[in-house]
Amino acid sequence: MKRKMKPMAWLRQRRWIRYPLRMTIDEQDRITRNHADAMYHVGDVAVFEIHLGQGTTDAQLCLSLDGHKVLLHQPLSERHVTIRQQLDAPGVLRCRVNGMRHNKPFSMLCAAAFDPEQITPTTTTPEDFHEFWAAQKTALAAVPAAPRLEPDPEAPTSHPDCSLQRIRLDHIDNSAVYGYVAQPTDSSGPLPAVLVLQNHGGGAWSVPREWVTDLAALGFLAMAINTHDVDNGLPAAEYERLNKGPLASYTLRGFMDRDEYYFRAPYLRVLRALDYLVDHPRWDGKSLILTGRSQGGGLSLVGAGLDPRVTGVVCAVPAMCEHGGPRFGRPAGWPRFVPTDEHDYGGDPNAPTVDGHGPLSDVVWQVSRYYDAVNFARRIHCPAVICLGLLDTCVPAMTALSAYNVLAGQRAVVISPDRGHDADRDPHYRRNERICAIATTAGSSLRT
Repeated sequence: MKRKMKPMAWLRQRRWIRYPLRMTIDEQDRITRNHADAMYHVGDVAVFEIHLGQGTTDAQLCLSLDGHKVLLHQPLSERHVTIRQQLDAPGVLRCRVNGMRHNKPFSMLCAAAFDPEQITPTTTTPEDFHEFWAAQKTALAAVPAAPRLEPDPEAPTSHPDCSLQRIRLDHIDNSAVYGYVAQPTDSSGPLPAVLVLQNHGGGAWSVPREWVTDLAALGFLAMAINTHDVDNGLPAAEYERLNKGPLASYTLRGFMDRDEYYFRAPYLRVLRALDYLVDHPRWDGKSLILTGRSQGGGLSLVGAGLDPRVTGVVCAVPAMCEHGGPRFGRPAGWPRFVPTDEHDYGGDPNAPTVDGHGPLSDVVWQVSRYYDAVNFARRIHCPAVICLGLLDTCVPAMTALSAYNVLAGQRAVVISPDRGHDADRDPHYRRNERICAIATTAGSSLRT
């Protein structure tokens, strides 16, 4: 008889969850490792077996510290090569082979994680970090939210027992927060709340309505917001215009001044939305959960670190961690806005290079510490789940693990050894199940 697991038992029993992904492997070109789950201890030897097909030429091998510090780089002259490598400190060893396959470029990856639970951040918290963000909260509180809601004529019909509304909230700097709010309509009782935060997705785009209606169907008061001062539901041509114009390279805007950096407004948008949910007449006062992936995952960590009312975080491949990693020979997470190859951003043009990546701007690095999701993660005491992929080249696993390992509350990590930035598609992540478990453990009632 299968034993039922109490809510949140998965969080108490399995803090480290590692699932090899079953994949159809190209028998011509492949990399395998000697540990299927990709887990190693410092001092262990990771053995990579590289097999190249007959149509593969000009193959190059690169071993690196999660895509940054190069440990070995050499051409491959054999069809079958065995590579053995250790790490002398906790980290992720990435094995990459680039080459030509039938005259077309190709690349394949494999990775090994060495004591991932012991990976520590490189970033440090500025002495006035709390004071800086307290001042930003004060500035936000001085702007009345003035919520405006209206029915959405394009509401999906998949959940007829849920209502969907468009919402606009006034925000700092004469901007706004745009989003959707959904709730079940078959009852009038109190509801747990969940806020869904948007991934980068190429820039500005419309938040999918299903993000909130699917969660409302489970019994949540659900809200999703756009990262930018941009409405949802606009024609595709308008988003394209914004991404080529006003929002082009937005991750670099104002990066030499902590008061002017672009993400100041998006970080505070999360707080504005949380305020709205807390003030909503149907919020049950028990569950206030943040979720998102990539940029939205980083924003989830930021929101929970800024607002102690948050009761849970479930996020995947969280970006915006370890901005200054290259300063210490480590990778940086998206958006990598601290320059490592420029001389024009306040750094010393004669400064030593970082593993051949170029001089690091100290000015921008100092700003980045106020916006590093790791420094917000240090302040999270509620239950949290992070999902990550060891093959992620956008959000290197070491950056997400640096955030995970400083979380102060109950926590669980789902490591997908053979996935990259799509780790949230790993069936073991089970995002909605974990959101529901956090809510029910807090005493919230959901649909049965």
